[in-house]
Amino acid sequence: MKDNWKLVKTETTYTDPVLRVEHRDFHFKKNDSVGTFTVISMKNWAVIVPVTAEGKLVLVKQFRVGTCDVSYEFPGGAVETGEDPLIGGARELVEETGYEGELTELVRMNPNPAFMDNTCYLYLAVNCVKTSELFLDPFEDVEPAEFSLSEVEQMILNGQISHSISIAAYGAYIASLRQV
Repeated sequence: MKDNWKLVKTETTYTDPVLRVEHRDFHFKKNDSVGTFTVISMKNWAVIVPVTAEGKLVLVKQFRVGTCDVSYEFPGGAVETGEDPLIGGARELVEETGYEGELTELVRMNPNPAFMDNTCYLYLAVNCVKTSELFLDPFEDVEPAEFSLSEVEQMILNGQISHSISIAAYGAYIASLRQV
């Protein structure tokens, strides 16, 4: 299937510190025509499912400008260019929660491959303990808190957790528990 598509041209139409918008022309062999597709190019992300020794999950509560609302999420953020995603994930965990733990990769996913080209690395952090204060960016307003598995499930079902990547991370975490 991949052989039916050939990238013939890429044009960047917008760039800012968060994203780049590209128009990509692909030749589609099945109908011998060229179509233009819009792609949002962003940094890769790391999202961490932090679990304490007591089995509590650490979530962050923060205001999100995209929805103009408060969101409960697992900690995470952009992986800097050239940075190992595991190192970026560990950094984000400390910055947003003050917790440290032992990180292992759960899964890699593409948040929306229809028009985004980045990868999100989902990590599990076990034996998490609070070791420091938060190290927030100038426009971050984050409150970490611990929740039980059943509380997180209720928060997902009642819409308190609506962040799709956090819901996927929770699903990957639950699937990993079943593999043991």
